[in-house]
Amino acid sequence: MSDRRPMPRADAIEDLVVAQMRADVRAARRGSRFRPPAWSILATAAAASVAIIAVTVSLVMTPAPSFAATPPMLEISQTETTDAASLLASMSEELRASDASAPDASPDQPQHIDVQTWGLVTTVGEDGEEVLPPYVAPENNAITRYPDGSWSQVVTAGTPYDTQGDPVVDPTLPAPGTELWRADEKAGEHYYMYPSPIPEDGAELAQVMRDIGFADETSPNEWLSLVNVLLMEQVLSPAEEAAVLDVLATLDLELAGTTTDRLGREAYVFETPPSDVDLVDRVLISPSGHILAMETVYVGDDRTDIPSPAVVSYYAWEGRT
Repeated sequence: MSDRRPMPRADAIEDLVVAQMRADVRAARRGSRFRPPAWSILATAAAASVAIIAVTVSLVMTPAPSFAATPPMLEISQTETTDAASLLASMSEELRASDASAPDASPDQPQHIDVQTWGLVTTVGEDGEEVLPPYVAPENNAITRYPDGSWSQVVTAGTPYDTQGDPVVDPTLPAPGTELWRADEKAGEHYYMYPSPIPEDGAELAQVMRDIGFADETSPNEWLSLVNVLLMEQVLSPAEEAAVLDVLATLDLELAGTTTDRLGREAYVFETPPSDVDLVDRVLISPSGHILAMETVYVGDDRTDIPSPAVVSYYAWEGRT
C-alpha cells in the first residue's frame, strides 16, 4: 500500500517555533529578569530545506517506487529590464504615489487575507508496486485578524489538477470548497511576528526584521521568509508595501522575467540564487508593485520522486482587505 508523505508545512514549523518561544517566555517570567528568546521562523526555502533533506533521506533509506505531482513550472519571458533593484525602486515610488490618494484603513475593522497554498506530497509505494501519479491539491486559506488580536483561519479544499495544470475529478478527494480545518484563537492566544503596523520606511522595516531574528542575515531566502509571514499576518497599505519593496531591493535578487501567475495575473519574477540545499525562492510582483505570490523551486539532481526544476511549494494571495 502506498504512503503519502507531505512536506512539513511552513505554518506547522511556525507552530513548533512559537510553542518553544512561549515555553521560553514562561520560563523567563518565573525568573527575576525577562529576556526575549532569540529565534527565527523560515517559511520558504529555509523551511522547505528541512523537508527536502528529510524526504531525500527517506527515499534513499527506502528503495521503493515514489512519485510526487508538482505544479507546472511558470513560463517566464525575458524582459529588456534586467536590474532588479532599479525596478523594485521604481515600483516602490509608484506605490507611494498611489498611497496619497488611498483611503486610510480603519484600525477598528478586521483584516481579511485570502491565499491559496500548496506543498509537496511524495507518494511512496511497496516494492514492485506501480505508483500512480497523485494530484496537485491546493488549499484555500481565509485568514481574519481582528482589532483585539484574535485570529481565525479557515482552510478549504481547492480544485485539484494534474502536472499539466488540467483540473481532475476524483470522488475520493474532498470536493472544492470543503472545509478541511479551522483555527480560532482569542485575543492574546495567537502569536504575531508583526504585532504592530510596520514602518513605511524601508530601512526601519529592515531593522524590525532583524529584531525578529535570522539564522543567516546574508541569506535572501530568510528575508523572503519574513516577508512571507508578514503577508500572512497583515493587510498592507501602499506605503507599507512600498517599504517591503525597498527591503527587497537591497537583497541579492535577480529579475528572471515576466510571467502569468497561477491565478492568471501578470507579474515580474524575482528570484534568489540557489541555496546550499538546491532551492530557489521566487517572489512574483504585479507591474503596479503588489506582491502576488511566492514560490520555492527545487533545482538539485539527487531526487527520484520529482523532476528538476520542480515547484515544491507556493503561496498565491487572492485578496487582502
